[in-house]
Amino acid sequence: MEENRRPIGLRSTETIRSIAGRSRGYFLLIVLVAAIPAFLEGFDTNLYTFGAPYIVPHVHGSAAILGVVATGYALGIALFSMVGGFLFDRFSVKYTIILSVAIFALFTCLTGFANSVVTLIASRLLVGVGIGMFQPAIIALLGDIFFETRGRAVSAFAVFFGGGLFVGPYLISPFLHDYKFPFVLSGVVSLIALIVFYLVIPRTYKKVESRHVSFRGILNRNVTVLSISIFLFGITLFGFLGYYSDYLLKSLTLASGEAAAIASMGGLGGFICAFPLGLLADRVGRKYAVSFASLLILIGSVGMFSVGHNVPGLFVLTFAFGAGWGIYVDLVAALGQDSVADESAGTVTGWLLFLFNVGALFGGPIFALALPLGFVPAGLLTLGISSALSFILTLVTQGIKESNVQAEVVTQIHV
Repeated sequence: MEENRRPIGLRSTETIRSIAGRSRGYFLLIVLVAAIPAFLEGFDTNLYTFGAPYIVPHVHGSAAILGVVATGYALGIALFSMVGGFLFDRFSVKYTIILSVAIFALFTCLTGFANSVVTLIASRLLVGVGIGMFQPAIIALLGDIFFETRGRAVSAFAVFFGGGLFVGPYLISPFLHDYKFPFVLSGVVSLIALIVFYLVIPRTYKKVESRHVSFRGILNRNVTVLSISIFLFGITLFGFLGYYSDYLLKSLTLASGEAAAIASMGGLGGFICAFPLGLLADRVGRKYAVSFASLLILIGSVGMFSVGHNVPGLFVLTFAFGAGWGIYVDLVAALGQDSVADESAGTVTGWLLFLFNVGALFGGPIFALALPLGFVPAGLLTLGISSALSFILTLVTQGIKESNVQAEVVTQIHV
């Protein structure tokens, strides 16, 4: 009786799967609380990327530093993506996420106080470390609850991430010349989210028969094709994140408010479209939803750098890009989870996100190398080619229709 009076997250007898399986309400509670860090990631991402053309000069950096900082951020995520996925399969997902959100909270706050190029790069790299750990752990947590709800569950991550992306430019726009407050707010909200997560999410993820987890066991046809596709998307996305706001503000010379509204469409697209696409993935198959999301990214990538000063066109195409971006990574992870044994869900998620972020390391530098040709050719070369190849690869994946989720037994593998 005493046990039942304690918050769900502090009950030693409960698991995430057992709580989520009680009712739709409990399932939604677990999914929504687990996805909160995704909002923080999106919020921080657009705080920095939209504010970067002002933040970098403030620390006496050149335009080329935009790509360097984006690469450092991606490096932090890449280095720790495998760690987050590995710990999901072998350790407590709850404490993995708590540790990573704490790291994120500290360094998103310190981003606002960076006073040199070195401290800015270090802050963004360590923000990336926190994201690198919680991103695969949360996506694996959401996707591995039930096979039948995998698309919808991971779409919660995308919805929250899109919401954060949408809010970020509006919040930092009034503070571009004194940007500390938005980053302090990001850190404070992260700490509140950490406390809620601690009280609601059980320590144990699932109780299943213990099995050996082999990395070689995940490298089948689907995972190999998805690995290359998501690597290419990493190039696409970080070319976009590193230079799109600079393109709007400096090349097209749009007013900061108008540019913020256009940039926010990337987040709004994911926020609005992620759940419908996740639901579609569960109904018609994750394979087809992955290809559709990738097609939206391709259309947006080519279109954004092809319509010039056509502001309505920029709104629509940035929205399309965001709609695809918002769910693509999560659905690729879900299809990867479909394609391997249940006990490898975290490992395959970490692997795919690792390759995504390795690709991201090249996005900023490739755009920077092409920049002497002009923003439009650089955008078409960096985003257009990589997104086209990524889309083509999604067409040769195989759909998975049979559940690979083990029923719970007594033996705990997450303690």
